[in-house]
Amino acid sequence: MEEVLLEWAKAIHKENPVVDAHLDLAAEVYSRRLYGERDVVERRYLTDFLEAGVNVCVSSVFVSSRDLPEKGLHVAMGQIEALREDLEPVRDVICVVTNREELETALGEGRIAVLLSLEGLDPVGTDLYLLRAFYDLGVRGAGLTWSRPNAFARGCCKAGEMLEIRGGLTELGREAVAKLEELGMYVDVSHLNNDGFADVLGCARRPFVASHSDAWSVHENYRNLRDDQIGALAARGGVIGVNACGTIAGAAIYPREQAVECLCRHVEHLVSVAGEEHVGFGFDLCNGLSASVPRLDFQVEEDDLLLNHREMLTLSAALLGRGMSEDTLVGVIGGNFLRYFRTVLS
Repeated sequence: MEEVLLEWAKAIHKENPVVDAHLDLAAEVYSRRLYGERDVVERRYLTDFLEAGVNVCVSSVFVSSRDLPEKGLHVAMGQIEALREDLEPVRDVICVVTNREELETALGEGRIAVLLSLEGLDPVGTDLYLLRAFYDLGVRGAGLTWSRPNAFARGCCKAGEMLEIRGGLTELGREAVAKLEELGMYVDVSHLNNDGFADVLGCARRPFVASHSDAWSVHENYRNLRDDQIGALAARGGVIGVNACGTIAGAAIYPREQAVECLCRHVEHLVSVAGEEHVGFGFDLCNGLSASVPRLDFQVEEDDLLLNHREMLTLSAALLGRGMSEDTLVGVIGGNFLRYFRTVLS
C-alpha cells in the first residue's frame, strides 16, 4: 500500500505545480562560495528538486546576527548576486524570476522558478529607500524581521525558546508595510510576534503570507499561528506554508514515521481552519545552511523533518494515506502558493 501511495504522489507531483515557499538558498550559496565551492545548487539541490517535481522555490535572503548591523547590506546584496552567479551554468533548468511574465515563461519552458524574499528588513537599517534597491535586484517579498528586534518590529522568540515577546510594529514598520505594497512586494509574517501580526492585519491592504509557520493548536511554539490568526490570514487571501523544522513542528527527527506524521497533523489542522485554498509548503530546511558554516555556532537547530526535497513525495503519500483528497493535495503541494504569486506579482 505504501508503494501504491508513493507512486500516486509521484504522479500528482509530476502533473501539478510544486512549490517550496521558504528555503535559505541564497544564504547557503553565498557561504559555500566564500569557502571556494561552486555549482552549489546544481550539486546539492537540483536532483532533489527535479525528483520532487519542484516548479517554484522562494529563496530567502537571511543575514545572521553576527553580520549586523555593519555588514547587513553588504551580505544581503552578496547573497543575491552569489545565487544568480551560481545558477548561471544551469539557467536552462533553474532561474530567478521577478514578475508574472517571467514566472509563466519559466513554468512553460519546464524550468524551476526562484523568487527572492528578504527574511527581515535588517539589511536596510532604517532607510526605506533601500527597499527600492532590493526591488531592483529582484526581491519580491519580505518579512519585517527575523526572530530578533529591529527598527521595524519585534520578532517572536527563536524556535527553541518558549517565550512570548510583546510589542508590535513601530511607526517605521507600518511605513515599511505600505512601501512594500506600493512596490509590489508581498509581506511575510512568519517571524513576527503576536502583537506584530495584529498590527500587520490592521495596516496591510493586500494579501500577505506566513511562508514557514505551523499551527499553535498542534504544537505550542511562538513561531506558530493560533487559529484566529490562521483564519484572519486566510480571509485576506493569504497562504500559510507548513514548516518542517522539528522544534517548530513539535516532533523529534527520529523515528522518521513520527516526523512525517507530525507534519501531516499540521497540514490537516491548517486546512481545517484556513480552508484548503490557503495552505502550502514552506519547509525552511536549514541543515544545509548550518553545515555551510561549520566553524561557527549557527543559530538554527539541525532538526529538519525532511532530509531533502525528494522527501516531499513521502509527505504527500502520507497525506493521501490519511484520507486527503487529490484535489486538496494539488493545492497544498503548490497550487495555492502559485495562485498567490500570480496574483501579487506585477
